[in-house]
Amino acid sequence: MKTFTHKFWIRINPAGCVTGSVLEDAVGPLAEDAHKEFTTRIADRRREAREGWKHELVDHAEWVRRAEPCISGRCTHVAGSSKKVQNVPLSESANV
Repeated sequence: MKTFTHKFWIRINPAGCVTGSVLEDAVGPLAEDAHKEFTTRIADRRREAREGWKHELVDHAEWVRRAEPCISGRCTHVAGSSKKVQNVPLSESANV
């Protein structure tokens, strides 16, 4: 059984649906780093924070439990409550 040591930032909408994911190594150790990766404009980040968007750092097991169902379209969250999944390119230095 392979052990994963990477951590992932997951982007969670106000309904609790994970709408994006990126490796911590690719963006940095702070939730603000992850938020900047997904939302470049500061005004949009402030609005999202007020609306209840979150960014959480999780290990692989937690990613599989919480993020995979949402990203693959198999979650039970309210339909129409999330933005489309956003792909974030990884830097060449982030090895999986």
